[in-house]
Amino acid sequence: MVFQPFEDDLSLYEVLELALTDDRFAEFTAVVAWAKESGLSRIRPLIKGFRDRGGTARILLGVDEGGASVEGLYAAIGDFDEKCILNDAASGTFHPKLYMVNGEAVSIIVIGSSNLTRGGLFANYEAGVCLELDLSQRSDVQVHEAVTSYVQRLWQDGTSKPLTKGLVQKLLDDPRYDIRPEASQSGSTSVPGGLDGIPPLFGTSQHAKNQDPGPVSAGVSGLPASSLDTNGTKNGGSPDLDASTADRVEKFGKVAYRHKEFIDAHGSMTQADSLAIRRQMYGPGQKGVQRTVTLFGRKGSHSILWMQHQEDGKTRDKDFVWLTEEGTHIAELWQARQVAAGTSA
Repeated sequence: MVFQPFEDDLSLYEVLELALTDDRFAEFTAVVAWAKESGLSRIRPLIKGFRDRGGTARILLGVDEGGASVEGLYAAIGDFDEKCILNDAASGTFHPKLYMVNGEAVSIIVIGSSNLTRGGLFANYEAGVCLELDLSQRSDVQVHEAVTSYVQRLWQDGTSKPLTKGLVQKLLDDPRYDIRPEASQSGSTSVPGGLDGIPPLFGTSQHAKNQDPGPVSAGVSGLPASSLDTNGTKNGGSPDLDASTADRVEKFGKVAYRHKEFIDAHGSMTQADSLAIRRQMYGPGQKGVQRTVTLFGRKGSHSILWMQHQEDGKTRDKDFVWLTEEGTHIAELWQARQVAAGTSA
């Protein structure tokens, strides 16, 4: 049984961690109503390692009921070998939560209530069943064939389309689909009540909860930032940087880290969010912020940030701002130095 969010029970994250690092398995399939960056960022190192060893990862996800996020759709494009969206215009909501990891002799299948989100992986109250199938046993093969047949029917139906950046843009432009940034979807996690001396209606759990494995941004190595050295390997101490890199960390490290911290916490960042951070760091006036325009460049450039412009090329407060791979690296190096120096990041 997969019961969440209690620490002494099995979570979906733990199942995937065990299966995707097991050499017996070569194919991972997720069929979910929603996949968000908040969830994909937690299992990104597992999927990357699985694919690097020759495994194939694929995902079929939905966009119904306002649950899909901009970041989740774009992240799925990079994280999976095969990816599709299913939407049935003439029927009900696409709502399954099914995970299957296959090998030649064994298969792991999880069916339950967990979407591929942070909450679904470990934090939410969820329940599911984890099956370990022995494919030398006829009864287990029958279960495996039934699940595989269901997945293939979904994948091959006319309601499924390959997930591409072009399709994401069409979905965003179509008012029939409610797809928003994750920061705008986040609800309060605080206990309701307790204001003006009024006690809450419900208590808080006394049981230990699952620990957050930590998010990993797209394109990052997968190791926690505080354990990276300049070569991306584990290192408990402060990175020993060459003069050029040390200069960049000194100039841009803190602002890069502040952006990374915001994106990790909220799943995305707009130009307005970035501007607020830069005004706080460099002064409220235009002169102070003007000093930071050199942070921006193209996605794959040596700059720190890049902006996802709209088609007309104009910038707007709601345009998404992301760290480049270089910006993420500089942020990680700056944080590692703070940790090694015993200074709060």
